[in-house]
Amino acid sequence: MILETERLILRPWEEGDAEECYKYAKDPRVGPIAGWPVHTSAEQSREVILGVLSAPETYAVVLKETGLPIGSIGLHHNDLAEKEDEAELGYWLGVPYWGRGLIPEASREVIRHAFEELNLNRIWCGYYEGNEKSRRVQEKLGFKPQWVSENLPVPLLGETRTGHVSLLTKEDWLGQKKTEGFFFSVEDLNDGEIFLKLRRTCGEKPEKRWLPAYYFDICRADGIKIGVCDLRVGHNDKTYIGGNIGYGIDPPFRGRHYAAKACRLLFRQAKKHGMDHLFITCDPDNTVSKKTCLAAGGAYMGTALIHEDNELYADGKRFASIYRFEL
Repeated sequence: MILETERLILRPWEEGDAEECYKYAKDPRVGPIAGWPVHTSAEQSREVILGVLSAPETYAVVLKETGLPIGSIGLHHNDLAEKEDEAELGYWLGVPYWGRGLIPEASREVIRHAFEELNLNRIWCGYYEGNEKSRRVQEKLGFKPQWVSENLPVPLLGETRTGHVSLLTKEDWLGQKKTEGFFFSVEDLNDGEIFLKLRRTCGEKPEKRWLPAYYFDICRADGIKIGVCDLRVGHNDKTYIGGNIGYGIDPPFRGRHYAAKACRLLFRQAKKHGMDHLFITCDPDNTVSKKTCLAAGGAYMGTALIHEDNELYADGKRFASIYRFEL
């Protein structure tokens, strides 16, 4: 099986790929963070190709412009994915090609292949504590965190680590496909002091009354993450109580009006969707958030009762202060 994307060919590994595999797998930044040791020779890489990378549904990630492999990706059955209709997604990429979006690009095609052609229903993915690049890839692909395991054995390195597991279901993937073309570019969400870095988008889920949403990291101009925010596009009874926008600023960066500034950037994104107003709500006792709403230009609409069928009720919330923003 050969798969293709805009920039990549995904094909089975070949014995003749040993030198290229070794070129990247010998780098200590590649294997150990994923749980396997560095390769010490091209001969070892050849043995890995013949013994490990020759498994079904394992692909060399080949850059079209060179015709050479620069990483690996595959679907595997293991203790995490035991059932016939599920698999675990695994990948690695040579360091010179980090930061170019190549693994998300390869992963999207492998995921499409898994759901459409292999008829899988669930794809698992994991990463070890500290592997932020892999965490961000999974977020971009729409995987949802499931659990964290401490003291998890890493047999190939003879140690234990903390492991994070996430899941993408076929249902969620199909929901993503339905909203393709719905979401707009976020490249302009920058005011010179902060910018919003897209983590993921989420499609509408009518059965839960969830609206399409953007999820962002709030970053300073120097790239330091200082908080998170999200925007729910559209209106229903849940956004009136729960709001169209949520935000949180990390403690070391509070008191500098970053939340209000992030809200103003989100207003830009909402207007792209034709929204002429939106709501932000908060706990009536949250004085700081109420000040943020006023600083961002909100008009206080009053306090509303939270009904039992709202998720906020299960969190112990009973009332919400509502602020309306004209866009």
